[in-house]
Amino acid sequence: TGEVQARARTFEANQLASAYFIQQLSQPEAKKGRETLISRGFDAESMASFGVGYAPKGWSNLTEHLKSKGFTEEELVVAGLVSRGERGVYDRFRGRLVWPIRDANNQVLGFGARHLYEDDQGPKYLNTSETPVYHKSRVLYGLDLAKKAIAKKRQVVVVEGYTDVMACHLAGVDTAVATCGTAFGEEHIKVLNRLLIGSGDAPAEVIFTFDPDAAGTKAA
Repeated sequence: TGEVQARARTFEANQLASAYFIQQLSQPEAKKGRETLISRGFDAESMASFGVGYAPKGWSNLTEHLKSKGFTEEELVVAGLVSRGERGVYDRFRGRLVWPIRDANNQVLGFGARHLYEDDQGPKYLNTSETPVYHKSRVLYGLDLAKKAIAKKRQVVVVEGYTDVMACHLAGVDTAVATCGTAFGEEHIKVLNRLLIGSGDAPAEVIFTFDPDAAGTKAA
C-alpha cells in the first residue's frame, strides 16, 4: 500500500541523509560544529558512535544529494528532510549539528539539529516534523544505545538534550535517553514498557534530570 511504501522510502531517505551528515562533519565548513563538540568533551570516537553529523549551510545540498540517489522532491518532503516554500523546496536542516534519532531496531526515524551560527534565526533545537515514521510523542533519543542497559538495569534516566545523553553515556550512565522537543508522556512510557516487559518483574526506576532552570523544574 501507499502507506507502507511511504514508510519504507522515508526510512531509506533518513538512512542516506544520516550518512551524508556524518560525512559532512569532516569537511572544512563544519569546523565550528566540530569545535563545539570538542569543547564539550566529545572526541571523534564519541561523535562517531552517536552518529553526529553536520548539515551544510546551502539551501539544497541534501536535496540534490538525495535526488541523485533516486528520490523525488515529494518523497523528501514526506520524509521531513525538505521543506516547501514559495520558491520551491529547500533543506530543512542548514548550518547545524545533526543527531540521528533511531528506534530500538536502529532505524533512523528522524533528526534533531542544534544551531551553531549567530545569523541563524531558527530555534536553538530543530527536530524533524511529523512524518510516516517520526512521531514526536513516542520517539526517545538514545534509545538505540540505551535499550540493553535499560532492560538489564531496569532503570531509565530521562535528560533534556542530545549532548546530555552523550555526556551521560560517556560517564557510564548508559540508561540515558531524551525526549525530542516535547514533554515526556504516555506514549514514551509505552515504548519503555515494551523494553522492560521481557526482563523480569522487578520494579523499574525512572529518573528525571532536567536543566536546573524554571522550565526544567516545570517539566520535571
